[in-house]
Amino acid sequence: MCATRVGGYSNCEVSTATTRQLRDRGPAVPEAIARLRHAVVDFAARGGATARQREDIALAVSEALTNVVQHAYAQAPVPGVMAVQAAINDGSLELVVCDDGAGMPPPADRPASGLGLALIAIIADRLELNDTTRGTRVRMTFAIG
Repeated sequence: MCATRVGGYSNCEVSTATTRQLRDRGPAVPEAIARLRHAVVDFAARGGATARQREDIALAVSEALTNVVQHAYAQAPVPGVMAVQAAINDGSLELVVCDDGAGMPPPADRPASGLGLALIAIIADRLELNDTTRGTRVRMTFAIG
């Protein structure tokens, strides 16, 4: 869905047309979360996000990346890839986190699951989730500046 397609990000594209974009990816392991989060937060800072906005963005991207690490490749013999893409346009940050994993398990199969997506929905101005058996894409939009 995102990291292994032609060009590396075919289904992880932001919809905003701008020259100010970030694209990055890494293995879906806990150690990669901090590096990807820092890349997104630094990008948001360069785009004018306030300190409070950067805190919210950091929390949301951490939650989305943690979901990838925990769920996307749970049945795979080795971790796959997770990717982030971000764009800034007209005072808005559009952020996409995606993977090529098996998709989110049904709620009944993930007892005591966290509140990550619910938290993202509260923090972000807009949240879209596209979940299939070929991967998951979480698209978040934040007002910045």
